[in-house]
Amino acid sequence: MEHPKIPKILFIVVSLFMYYQTSQAQNVMKSPHGKFTINIDCSACHRPNAWKPLKSKLDFNHKKMTGFALIGKHKMIKCQSCHLDLRFDQPKVMPGNCGSCHVDVHQGKFGTKCISCHNQTSFHEVKGLAIHAKTGFPLTGAHQQLACQSCHQNDRNGAFTNLDTDCYSCHQKDYENAQSINHVKQGFSKQCQQCHNTMGWGGAAFDHVTVSGGFALVGAHIQLRCESCHEIPSFASRFPATSDQDCYSCHQTQFQDAHGGSTFPHTCITCHNENSWGDAHFDHAQISNGFQLLGAHKKIECSSCHEIPSYKTKFPATSDQDCYTCHQKDFDKAHGAGSGIPTTCADCHNVNSWDGADFKAHDSQYFPIYSGSHQGTWSSCETCHTTKGNYQSFNCLNCHAHAKSTMDSKHSEVSGYSYVSTACYSCHPSGRGEGGD
Repeated sequence: MEHPKIPKILFIVVSLFMYYQTSQAQNVMKSPHGKFTINIDCSACHRPNAWKPLKSKLDFNHKKMTGFALIGKHKMIKCQSCHLDLRFDQPKVMPGNCGSCHVDVHQGKFGTKCISCHNQTSFHEVKGLAIHAKTGFPLTGAHQQLACQSCHQNDRNGAFTNLDTDCYSCHQKDYENAQSINHVKQGFSKQCQQCHNTMGWGGAAFDHVTVSGGFALVGAHIQLRCESCHEIPSFASRFPATSDQDCYSCHQTQFQDAHGGSTFPHTCITCHNENSWGDAHFDHAQISNGFQLLGAHKKIECSSCHEIPSYKTKFPATSDQDCYTCHQKDFDKAHGAGSGIPTTCADCHNVNSWDGADFKAHDSQYFPIYSGSHQGTWSSCETCHTTKGNYQSFNCLNCHAHAKSTMDSKHSEVSGYSYVSTACYSCHPSGRGEGGD
């Protein structure tokens, strides 16, 4: 029915507009997306000429409008992958709570913060080592190379259960079937970490002191294989050593090869150490009843003075000051037999070398050459002792080469004067000039 006061054409326009509005409202209520809780226009996703296909680029911010950012894998999937039946009011997803959309295959054992282990690109990109480090069993050594199912054999689809972290619980067969050492027969501890580490079964290290009742593996013993001292697999000892200081019980053969027939004590550690038989060091003075190895004696081989292997002395020296007994040939070669030089070699020489002799006693016992007017006027013994090897003979006239006539005139009133060296010495025993001594 037409309104009496509204023209017919206007009435038609208004009626069509009202019909359109009513129709649109009905269409909105019938939207497949459910009841919107956000204000979004259809044109943000749809084209003006048809509902499908959607626009290539949707014109809305999912994070801003819903609080759920589309990143990683979520950015690549279709809307209906999450919004079943295209109802945008479902599911009721809570940002940060992956379990509100995804099934928790771990059955709640690891909490609800999936993002602490997983990322939004793939469930399988998991940093297992870092995750396991947060548990009571960090993965180290060979365990780092294993697949999860190697240990979690009965777990399916990621429903990992806590396992016993004791080594024996996983490696019982390794313990019972060990080839090099019969662990069962020897009663070895089932605390595998006492000897082994997670790098591998080889290179076992354990507290030998405790297991052996006090025998510490030190020095070269650390490098030896067990079978060097033990029968395998029984581990019975091959030697009757009572302690790590009882070297002779194990090394009797080495002792006989080196010292057989000698009176050396069997306390090897007195001279040797645990690192090597070489570089022996011991108190020579104590063993030899007072003969110290001084100066050049420290550097010479034992065989220079001892018969090997008996270690009997080649020389009957009574002390480290009795040089002549050992060095008679050196003395005779340098000074000659019957030279009158005393055989107390240390009066002139030192323990470092024969060279550089310094006979300070010459001044008090014979003639002052280190003091007085003769100090610094000579270069060697031969300056005065011109007859080689005869130190009782001396010559003053080489240095005091005055004309005989001159010396004769100076000594004209001297009774018994003679122009010979022995006569000079008899009157001038201290080397003084005019006025005599």
